Amino acid sequence: MIVRCRLRLVIVLCCLILTLSGCSDRFLAGPMQYVENDALTKEVKGKNSLAGKVKLQDKVRKALAKLYGENPTKLIVPEGMGVLLTGGGARLASYQQVGESVRRNATKEGKLVAGGYALYRRHCLHCHGVSGAGDGPTAAFLYPIPRDYRKGLFKFTSTPYGARPARDDLTRTIKNGLHGTSMPAFEALLSDDEIAQLVDYVIFLSIRGETELELIDVGTTSDENDINSLTLDVAREAAEGVFNKWKTAQTLVVNPSTPRTPSTRDSILRGRDLFLGRVKDAKLVCTDCHGALARGDGPSFVNQDVFNRVVFGGNPSEREQRISQLDDKTKDLWGQKLDEWGNPLRPANLNRGVYKGGRRPLDIYWRIAKGITGAQMPSHYPGLINEKQVWDLVNFVLALPYEPELLSGAGAPTRTESPSLAVR
Repeated sequence: MIVRCRLRLVIVLCCLILTLSGCSDRFLAGPMQYVENDALTKEVKGKNSLAGKVKLQDKVRKALAKLYGENPTKLIVPEGMGVLLTGGGARLASYQQVGESVRRNATKEGKLVAGGYALYRRHCLHCHGVSGAGDGPTAAFLYPIPRDYRKGLFKFTSTPYGARPARDDLTRTIKNGLHGTSMPAFEALLSDDEIAQLVDYVIFLSIRGETELELIDVGTTSDENDINSLTLDVAREAAEGVFNKWKTAQTLVVNPSTPRTPSTRDSILRGRDLFLGRVKDAKLVCTDCHGALARGDGPSFVNQDVFNRVVFGGNPSEREQRISQLDDKTKDLWGQKLDEWGNPLRPANLNRGVYKGGRRPLDIYWRIAKGITGAQMPSHYPGLINEKQVWDLVNFVLALPYEPELLSGAGAPTRTESPSLAVR
């Protein structure tokens, strides 16, 4: 009886310690540590790297720890970053440190609540990883690969191509999920306040990751033995540059200047003609990627069967081996069609009616008008078409899944399997 009571007391104390330290009620395998960007210590193809520059590597680590905290349990919000976060960043973790005292992230009634870090660890870390690198334990088994936040690039935004997302964009993604991917909708699971805290933490990870990349870039042209290289002042300046990108993006939301054109038969047919490249004054090549029947089988991408065999044809860790077995022409084309994160791209099959970034007319407008950052889907307005034409394309895209005959006269699929595009 005494042993049992003592055991129960130990369990209660352990649970209490885990709760008060900001951890969830699940035991962790070890302390949480940020995962370094590969470019910090390794040669990375096509990227700047600090490989071999041990002193500069150490300076980057120390600067990141000074600016953002040593690890996820010791967060620091740098001066100038707080304006991007609710409460100035005070709700990023389960605790906030004020001077020498520690104050719980609690409600007015004193109830302890999970902060952004706790929520992220519970709901997001298994896919997106500790540092937001998209390298969680389940990531390798998913397609598309979970987002790597560290570049500050997000695909489905309301801001211009290449710009940082607005807070509303991140809120919408977490709340609604991304259709056709493994990113679920959290609207039924989390409150609006909890989602706001998750948005804070995603922004924090993204800014920290961008700062790391900026310091690596600066370090590549720095003298490792120069005492004045990569100082903390240099790091703060790099961080401020990242903050400003995010601050500016909040004012850059692309709002249509004209109302949506009603989805009439004439508008849908005009959209179809634009898609097929039949309008002389429009500089569109939609079929080059999406194919003549909008199945995502355009000639600028590898054959769908080849794509399926490489991406889904075996152990994810052996994907590079499968790519090496492609003939030279296909291998070259494959290398041209990777996203900003180095992952294989595939145009949407518009006949399915599955829209990752949302199915509202406005969501489709954003995809066509401003493109998809990092995904080789370019912006089309105002450079290629006018805004009324964007709305005609929106109406066509939304009508196509219910009227596949719209493209029945467009010809056969763009390409069929050929020996030159087959796996050896």
